[in-house]
Amino acid sequence: MTRKALFVASFMIIGIVLGRNIKEIEVLVFCFLLILGALCATYYFLPQYFKKEKFMFILCFLFLTIQLFRTHYIFYIHEPQKNLDGKYVSIVGSVCSFPETSEKKTSFYLKTKLNSKAVAIRVTTESKKSIFYGDTVKVSGKLKIPKGKTSKFGFDYREYLKGKGAIYTLYSKDIEVIYQGKNVLSLLNRFSTQLNNLIDSSFENDISSLLKGLILGNKSTIPDDVYKDFQRSGLAHLLAVSGGNVGVLCAFVEILFRRILKIYGKGVNFLIIGVIVIFAIVTGMSASVVRASIMAIIFYAGRIIYRNPDTLNSLAVSSVLMLLVNPLFLFDIGFQLSFLSVLSIILFYKGIYEYFAKLKIPRGISSLIAVSISAQILILPLMAYYFSEISVISFLTNIVAVPVAGAVVPAGLLYCLFLVFNANILLLKVLLEVSVKALMYLSKLSHVGFSHVKVILWDEKLIFCYYLVVASLIFRKFINRQLKYVIYLSICGLLVAFILQTLINYNRLTINVIDVGQGDSSLITYKEFSMLIDTGPEYEDFSSLKRIVLPYILKRGVAKLDVLVLTHKHSDHIGDFEYLLDEMKVDRIVTSKEVYFENAQKFKGQKVVLVDSLKVYRYKDLKAYFIPPVEEDENSSVVVKLTLGNFSMLFTGDASYESEKEYVKKYNLQTKVLKVGHHGSSTATSEEFLENVKPTFAVISVGKDNIFGHPSNEVLQRLKDRNIKVYRTDLNGTIDIIVDKNKMMVNPYIVR
Repeated sequence: MTRKALFVASFMIIGIVLGRNIKEIEVLVFCFLLILGALCATYYFLPQYFKKEKFMFILCFLFLTIQLFRTHYIFYIHEPQKNLDGKYVSIVGSVCSFPETSEKKTSFYLKTKLNSKAVAIRVTTESKKSIFYGDTVKVSGKLKIPKGKTSKFGFDYREYLKGKGAIYTLYSKDIEVIYQGKNVLSLLNRFSTQLNNLIDSSFENDISSLLKGLILGNKSTIPDDVYKDFQRSGLAHLLAVSGGNVGVLCAFVEILFRRILKIYGKGVNFLIIGVIVIFAIVTGMSASVVRASIMAIIFYAGRIIYRNPDTLNSLAVSSVLMLLVNPLFLFDIGFQLSFLSVLSIILFYKGIYEYFAKLKIPRGISSLIAVSISAQILILPLMAYYFSEISVISFLTNIVAVPVAGAVVPAGLLYCLFLVFNANILLLKVLLEVSVKALMYLSKLSHVGFSHVKVILWDEKLIFCYYLVVASLIFRKFINRQLKYVIYLSICGLLVAFILQTLINYNRLTINVIDVGQGDSSLITYKEFSMLIDTGPEYEDFSSLKRIVLPYILKRGVAKLDVLVLTHKHSDHIGDFEYLLDEMKVDRIVTSKEVYFENAQKFKGQKVVLVDSLKVYRYKDLKAYFIPPVEEDENSSVVVKLTLGNFSMLFTGDASYESEKEYVKKYNLQTKVLKVGHHGSSTATSEEFLENVKPTFAVISVGKDNIFGHPSNEVLQRLKDRNIKVYRTDLNGTIDIIVDKNKMMVNPYIVR
């Protein structure tokens, strides 16, 4: 059995996946017994094979068992105490991560004890005090249990923090540093901070933000639009320290010692291993840099003992070590993309390189093309799944960008080291500025129309199909006819299931009241029609449209919007809407005069329908009525009533009592589902209004523990008195209302 680490890694992954997805401990124990039974059966029926690889079988079983129960413990037993949620505390603890600093805030992880239980907390502060790894600090604020996943396509912040070891969050206005850490990691954290500060003070903001990403993997100060350009041009991987950076650094040290200083022997290998470890720590120990560092260390350790390590086995060993430290690495996007891209290069590089070499393309260019193309093969489906778009020009841009970035890493580190000793080498500075500007210009190719494509209707079934096809091509020489039939049937079954699911959803009216926190955004789809009512809130450092709404729309299979409704001017309803207009085709915008005149410049080139009187939009048997705002109401909004057969739903925006009185007089508002006005505020949803509307169900879009006290107890009581079933996004997450042949279903993501 060769490449034994592959088998160990595979069994570990099986254990982690089972532990993540099995909630009941009884079922988990049953699975464990099944696996134990399979091991015993192998011993009984294949004794010769078992005796030959006895140690391997036992090791695989041991790792599977450890990861099975460990992952189950992390997800279902190691839970925060609910009675501590919202509790004000003052606690002392030790900083256990390198703090992440941006212009306005600093975040770090704190090891401490709560109720005699050791826990980790993610702390955020606006304090400007310098904090480093190992510092003992005192923080004060309200403990919060992080929000979990609230929609099918949403980000699971709770799981993300668990992957970092934290189960609470806390905002502390100020921080008291009680004791400064003085261990090796503390010193390296200070050195990393010094490098970041030196880069900031030596270059303009646009250059320094990218340099910190290229050299140190620090992306916190890169503007969103710049990072998006790099992502769409296929260059985002350059801003995350990875194998390329580690490889260039190792090559630089080798050239320096072996070729320039003429120093040979094992000592250089030990030195390079030390440099790799320091570099990995200084750059933040991301999944990609840890993977690359372990593989590089294995390579140089092999040199010391005069052995050439197998690349695929090295990749497997790195995954085993990382998953032993933290099994939740498996669910980290960076971990998945890093390992799959390297695996893809291992599997496909040689064939692609030989193909281009036969075309008599120079070796260096052939190698760059082969690396660029081969790295994409296994990560394409995940890129489409996670980001809903893929770069078309990445293999072209990387031919130029990879060598340039390769020069930036050693030159940048060398320049920073000279700066530490107050030596400003202008030649290096000019080289870095020119290189970064070249990368910036290259990233601007993302604005070319064909540079990237949006991918919609891409789900897990298609991902499985893709990997089954790739696997069948790789192992075609080893697959017998029966197994081929099984693979083909599996692919056909998955495709049929995907098509049937798409057709069923196509013929339904689906309304998604998206959980955007304290704000509003609802997506309506029916056959080929799509409408978005409001875009959610925008704050100083957060845009719900960018982070939640737009990704949700794309994953729901919507490539363009027929109608965008902007109900009124408040930023919790129409935040960052211009970004949506840049990212997606919108046939028409329906809004009020007030919103239009305040944003006239942003509407240039768009078809805008002003709702100054009752307007009707028809698509087949679906009707959308747009009711004009009432001028006397400062929260006046465009109100939308949807009707399809016997179903109807009313969206009232932030309309208050004044508006409701006018609507009751003029319009037939009776409806099946009411989208409760103004997030359940006491200024809306009057008794008179409810008497006229007569809803059976009510949906409230509201943020958890918001400062306004929404929804008001008064409104909730009114709804309860009328036996109206209430769904709330703060409690139920995203709420799906599905209408199929006059049958209506309300499906909250979180059932309570």
